[in-house]
Amino acid sequence: MKKFIFASLLMGASAMMASAQTEFRHISFDEALQAAKQENKLVFIDFFTTWCGPCKNMSTKVFPEPAVGEYMNKTFVPLKLDAEAEGQELAKKFGVRAYPTYVILNAEGEKVADFSGSMPGDKFVDKLQSVLDPERSPERIAQRYQNGERTPQVVNAYAMQFMEQRKEDEGFAVINSYWDSLDDTQRLADDNSFLFTVYTVELDDPKATFMKENLDRFSPATRDAVKARLSQLMSNEVRKYFSGFYWKEGKYDPATFAALKADIDKLGLNKDGYYDLTYQFIEKRPQVDDATYLAFIKDNYNNLNSNTKDLLFFNLSRLLDVQNNPAIAAEVAKFIRENLATMSPVSIQFAGRTLGEIEK
Repeated sequence: MKKFIFASLLMGASAMMASAQTEFRHISFDEALQAAKQENKLVFIDFFTTWCGPCKNMSTKVFPEPAVGEYMNKTFVPLKLDAEAEGQELAKKFGVRAYPTYVILNAEGEKVADFSGSMPGDKFVDKLQSVLDPERSPERIAQRYQNGERTPQVVNAYAMQFMEQRKEDEGFAVINSYWDSLDDTQRLADDNSFLFTVYTVELDDPKATFMKENLDRFSPATRDAVKARLSQLMSNEVRKYFSGFYWKEGKYDPATFAALKADIDKLGLNKDGYYDLTYQFIEKRPQVDDATYLAFIKDNYNNLNSNTKDLLFFNLSRLLDVQNNPAIAAEVAKFIRENLATMSPVSIQFAGRTLGEIEK
């Protein structure tokens, strides 16, 4: 009997988990409007295309999330329409020009809101809530900000309006003004974590310095997210060094790079020597000529991970003078062709670009 009860509980839990994902309905547009009237809900349409990568990400990763599904099923009659097939006419009617685009309608078929793009589940739900809340509409947020309201929610929403319009300078001006108005205790507050996790995009940003110096002072609720962002920034900086960007621009400074390595070690990001070989590539380039560095690449190429190999091929023409040194150009072309069979599709694309530069 106990086994039967336990099995029944498992089956019930599985059914609940399965139903938690977004339940897109296989009904017509008119039927969706009728259902919205009967259930006192809105209609949500996900306009996608079969070739759209962000659309697939939303379908396979975001819409199945339990928290997303719970909100979607409670609030909407959800439809999923191919904008180039059965949903073509509706996509045209509602002015869909990018994918995925989400259109929200009332039960009369009138558009309430729309927005586009792929995003994590929590941000997707927050975006839905914001477009449905009159107090969080773009017009109202702008008005609240201009009237002097500087709550974290208003500042974040107002800055994001500029970002979504690709007016980054204006958006960061809003963020930086807010940042300057805060003391350290306020900067550490949970509701200000967006300053770090959304608007800190370079390691030389004062906000990034604050993150490094105060990581242990963030609350447990936000510390992991802040650390993850800081880790990403450091990884991006290592990639800049590895690509030869600083070296080519004459900006490589051993002391600055050593400080970056120390910060990475402090965060525990080089466990098991993850970056050790990458460090060797970075430090070797300023010390040797092209021929020696190319020999080093050949000797160590197979020990790089796939992402670093992609980055290497993307930057070979920066790391080595293939334009003015025919001998090096010939060796680079030979190296590329010898490794084509084992390259990832991304590496092949990048390597092809480098070959085109060499053989042009």
